[in-house]
Formats: sequence, C-alpha cells, structure tokens
Amino acid sequence: MRRVTAGHAAVARRAVRGLALAAACAATASVAGAQPASQAPALDVLITGGTVYDGTGGAGRVAAVGIRGDRVVLVGDVPAGTTAARRIDATGLIVAPGFIDPHTHGFEGLPRLSEARRQHRSALMQGVTTVALGADGRGPVEVADVLGRSEALGVGTNVYAMVGFGTVRGRVMGNSSAAATPAQVDSMRALVTRAMREGAFGVGSGLFYAPQSFAATDEVIAVVSAAKPFGGVYDTHQRDESSYGIGLLASVDESIRIGCTSGLTANIGHIKALGVDVWGQARAVLDRMAAARARGCAVTADQYPWTASGTGLSASLVPRWAQAGGRDSLAARARDAATRERMLAEMRDNLRRRGGDSTLLMVSGGVNAQGYLGKTLKQLAAERGTPAVETALEMVLAGLDLGVASFNMTEDDIATFMRDPFVMTSSDGSDGHPRLYGTYPRKIRKYVLDTPVITMARMIASSSGQVAAVYGIADRGVLRAGAFADVIVFDPATIRDAATYTAPTALAVGMRWVFVNGVAAVADGAPTGALAGRGLRRAGMAGR
Repeated sequence: MRRVTAGHAAVARRAVRGLALAAACAATASVAGAQPASQAPALDVLITGGTVYDGTGGAGRVAAVGIRGDRVVLVGDVPAGTTAARRIDATGLIVAPGFIDPHTHGFEGLPRLSEARRQHRSALMQGVTTVALGADGRGPVEVADVLGRSEALGVGTNVYAMVGFGTVRGRVMGNSSAAATPAQVDSMRALVTRAMREGAFGVGSGLFYAPQSFAATDEVIAVVSAAKPFGGVYDTHQRDESSYGIGLLASVDESIRIGCTSGLTANIGHIKALGVDVWGQARAVLDRMAAARARGCAVTADQYPWTASGTGLSASLVPRWAQAGGRDSLAARARDAATRERMLAEMRDNLRRRGGDSTLLMVSGGVNAQGYLGKTLKQLAAERGTPAVETALEMVLAGLDLGVASFNMTEDDIATFMRDPFVMTSSDGSDGHPRLYGTYPRKIRKYVLDTPVITMARMIASSSGQVAAVYGIADRGVLRAGAFADVIVFDPATIRDAATYTAPTALAVGMRWVFVNGVAAVADGAPTGALAGRGLRRAGMAGR
C-alpha cells in the first residue's frame, strides 16, 4: 500500500487538533480591513450577547459577531461608535458557524428541483448552510454546468459536488457486472478528471449498491486515483456495513486501502455497525482507522445520530448478483424456480441480519406507495398472507421498490463512534426519514444537552470547521474575520428535532437566525425564502 503525501497525512493530524483552524482563531477578535480607532466600522448585522463557538473546537465565549456584505468582519469586542443596519440580541443563545453536511441526499436532482425544494428549508432550519451534492457515488460529472445552472435559478444553501464513481461507471459500462477493461478504466478516469477540473471536491462511491458493487477494489483505485493531482476526498458508502459479503471490518480495510493508495483522504460515510452480526464492533472499526493514520493515511468518517438507517427495499434484502443487469434481469431470474429459491434463501438471511420483518418500515415511494407507507414489512406480509421475503420480492418486481427505515443499530455503537475525534456529523438525509429534517438539532438535544455524549464545542466543530478542513472548503465552517458570513444563532433551551418516522417533514425548532453569505435565510425563527446559496468549487479550480 502506498502512503499518502505529507499534505494528506497532515489533514488527518489536524482533525484531532481542531483541523488547522487554531491559527485562524488568532484573528477572531479583529476587524477585517482594520480601520483607524477613530473610525468605527459600519456593519450590516451585529450580533451581541451570545455565546460564540467558533467552529475550531474551542470553548464558547461571550463575544459579538459583525457581518458586512458576505463576510464576517468582527468577532470579539465591539468598537465604540459601531453602527449596524440590523442588531440582534443573542443573550442566552449560541452563535456558531453554519453547519456543513458532507453526506446528504437532500439536494439530489439539482437544478431540476422546484423553487420550494431549492430553498432547502429542511437544512436551513437545522442550521445547515452548506451541503454536498452526490452522496453514494451519484455525483455529477458536468460539475460546472450543474452548479452554474443551480446558482442561476437560486439555491437556499451553498452546495459543493463530489463526482460519482457510480455516475462514471454507469456512463461507461451501464449496469454491467463485468470487470472494467483497461480502455473502460481510461474512459472513467477521463470523466473524473473533467469533474475535478470543474471544481469537484473529490470522488464519492456507493460500493454497497449495484452496479458499483461489481467493481473490484483495484478497479475503484484505478478510477478514483485520477483525482489525486487535484487533491480532495474519497467519500464512500462502503461495500459492507454489516455481514452481507466481506463483512464490516474487511470493508473498512478496503475503504482505507482505496483512499490511501489513491492519494485521497478516505472518508467513511455514515459510519455504523449495521445489524445483529456486527453490533459492538464500533471500537474495532475505529482502531483500524487509527492504525491507518499511524501509517500516514488520512482517514475520517461522518455519522448521523439515528438507530435506523435509510435505504431501498431491494438494497436491504435482494442479493447483488440478482440485481445485475437491472429490473428485467431480476424478473427473469425470479421466474426460474431454482434461481428464485436461491434468491429467497439469501433474502431470508439478509432479513435476519437486519433484525427481522418488524424492523423494516416503508417510508417513501411514488404515487403508488400510499397504501404501503407507515407500515412494516411484517404488516404488509400479514395483509397479503405471504412470507415476508416473498412479499418484499413481489413488491420490488411490481416496481414498488420503496424507501425503508431499517432499525438495526445500537445506541452504544452510535455513542462510541460519536466520541471519536475523527468522526464528523452528517445527515445522509433522504425523503421519508426524519434525519433529512432533524439530524443536527437531534444531536444537540439528545447527545449534548439531555444525555451528554459529547460537548457543545465538539458538536459544533464536528459539524462545521472539521468538515471544512477535511474537504478543503475555504473560508467556511469557522467564525473569524474574513470568513464567509455563514452564521447561525440558536436557542439551546428549545432546539430540537420535530420530524418523526411517521411525520418525517416536520421542521426543526430552536434555530433563531441563519445567515448564508450574509443574507438572512432564517429570521426570528422562520424561513425567509432567501436564495443566497452559492455553488462552491475547490480552491484553484473553476470559479470560486
């Protein structure tokens, strides 16, 4: 295995020390573009009296925050005579950098989404001001076009792109389960290079999902290493979070190998120990990551604070070999008696891994899904009078491959991962799961305030400055003079998630103010409808 460069190793070391932001903190009490003492600054927004957590992991302190245009210009004491167009008294409230969600499905389809979706209220009401586009290997190749058109239409939060390994493999190979030829690898590398030149922040993969699952480790390395000259992150929904195939620990080893050999930071998306076979293995996973960092590899992870994962019915139960070639091929296999029985036998074992038919809740789907939503697979099987896996297979074959919430994680593993200084926050937000609307307030309410697992300083850093440092997102994720004015103000007494598995679109409460590039996107606790977000490009690439 080839070690990453000293620069990449430094990223990993910086994460545990607050991620290269200590130096920036020295400037937090200054005013950008210093003026003579006799000339007090004129501000657009002045926030006073709040407890400021600057995103570096340091303790909170009472300080003022001043905004002019799209930048923070003041963190600290207010010079005498300072004027401001808007003053906000944040006494008793917390002021922090806007959160950055590195793994979410909330903006998939940009720029085809309606204006209501592009406002991204589900994120803003959680304090999220920047989101990734392209989780699980679904990111765009035409990064400049997607971000440019989205900016022209208007977006509520900032957005950055990860080019998708699944996208480029599908573009070159379709749904094929074959190994890529050298020529196909070259074609995929060219697409990755194009996306990186246009400002992508790295490469995302979803090796758990067909047809990405058919790619061998060496193929993935050969393709994603095209991003090495540009830097960035290899973010992955790893091949196995449970015991479906190679197993959780071997899958972690593979993720590390891909990142380390390709020269990218390896980030294990929504890290978890999923299913009864691997409960209790969180510590072993973190030990593997620590050993890799000791060898010079840059390895991080992100996590959402829920015991239920979100996926599709087929992804959770149907074996990958049966999905090769798409739905028509699956239907042909299901018509063959021997093949069908093999398929059902493996589905029974997959259901066992997930804890049984009562743990799969139908949460999202198309217009034909209404009679299924809010019901467990156990309930649907009882209604039909057929075994659970037979019911699931027939639903998939009928085009009812619904989104499911799968209750298959333990609080002990969640807390173990959360305490690790290299594990950041993400939502993995998707329709039908309350994490799309409630992840960040839930983590604050449950794991910081009510039953403390981490501190408020750690929660905020893991959701802002640490993400910015790992992904190389310049001038965001930290409150300091000169940084972009992505600023949130929330009430620790009232902040909480309101979304549930049966009402997953309820907006979170307690977020009082959210500024995106200096524009109020949430004011006095209500969304304003502002579309102040920007398309972010990796530093040195196209555009800002």
